Amino acid sequence: MALELLLFAIGGVVLTMSLLAGLISNRLWISEVTLCLLFGAALGPLLGYVAETQLFGDNRMNTLEEVARITLGIAVMGTALRLPMSYVRSWWRDMGVVLLLGLPLMWLTGAGMAAALLGVGLLPALLIGAITAPTDPVVAASIVTGRIANAKVPARVRHLIQAESAANDGLGFLFVMLPILLLTKPAAEAWGEWASRIILWEVGGAILIGGIIGWLAGKLFVWAKKKPYSEDESLLTIGLALSLTVLAGLELIGTDGILAVFVAGIMFNRGISDIETHQHNLHGAITRFFDLPVFVLIGVLLPWKEWLAMGWNALFLALALVLLRRLPWWLVLSPIIPSLKKRDETLFAGFFGPIGVAAAYYAMLAHDKTGIEWLWPVASLVIFLSVIIHGISATPLANLLGRRLDRYEDESKG
Repeated sequence: MALELLLFAIGGVVLTMSLLAGLISNRLWISEVTLCLLFGAALGPLLGYVAETQLFGDNRMNTLEEVARITLGIAVMGTALRLPMSYVRSWWRDMGVVLLLGLPLMWLTGAGMAAALLGVGLLPALLIGAITAPTDPVVAASIVTGRIANAKVPARVRHLIQAESAANDGLGFLFVMLPILLLTKPAAEAWGEWASRIILWEVGGAILIGGIIGWLAGKLFVWAKKKPYSEDESLLTIGLALSLTVLAGLELIGTDGILAVFVAGIMFNRGISDIETHQHNLHGAITRFFDLPVFVLIGVLLPWKEWLAMGWNALFLALALVLLRRLPWWLVLSPIIPSLKKRDETLFAGFFGPIGVAAAYYAMLAHDKTGIEWLWPVASLVIFLSVIIHGISATPLANLLGRRLDRYEDESKG
């Protein structure tokens, strides 16, 4: 009964979102992700009780962690397949800046905010900063896709936001694991394990193995397509199967499955560059089916009582993380990010650093390894505010950016 009730709620909202996708993305100033989160929050008092007592029992944290991990894997694959086939090769400098400079700066900024506003120690603050640093590919996709975004936001800006959101989810594992190891092991052992196991194997190994699997899958698909043993429609299955195979396989051998899936998707996309396909639309359909339910589940499991108990400082921290952990640094870094040619584009890309499923996954992971109970209440409050703020502002700000860029173009012609 409990499972059927939860599936009814999730299935119903995803069905509604799918039937009204055009209306939501092109007419309403609110994203599908935001609507799903609010729907889950509205049903929380009922479904939250059912989920905690009958469906998940004492394992609701582990359940949400696994659902979030699978959702992330499928989402980053979807992003990789939507990007232009040569994007990473053509815009490697932008990716390097936002990942190697932007991500650590967001991590340290978030940690400083957590230490100042929550009064926690250095390591818990670094953990909160790491959990909330990566931008979310599911929310980002809802912001930079659709008719209005395609018409108003330059493609290079949209692609940068999407590519960053997918890549930094996997790289964020580096910064999440460092404070976890320092909290649970002696310092010397923690640093050694972080340098050897985390950096070299779990991240480096993920990039290498994911890239090989994706390249081989792409070459095999090209061979099968030319025979022909395969059709474009097979990409719907291949994208999903590749996501789950890499995600599960890399987790089994102890590497970063999220990062590996993104690299596999990029290499697969490059491998099929010499044949005409329609993978973007095909994979978009399957990702909606998998992306939206997790936000209903997050909404159901929002810890309202814990939020009230944390007080105003937690709310101020959440707002600061959503609005300020990223934008100032993007203004500083924009001169070395070729994708951002105008200040308005920098403001747009700097503001839209949404926090979502990745933060939920890392919060669950950190809770499991450290036992810190307040991680999920803090992370969930940040997720809730980010999804609301970014979800309702995407359309008006995209329209505003489009008008300002049109005005610049008219002035340059005049």
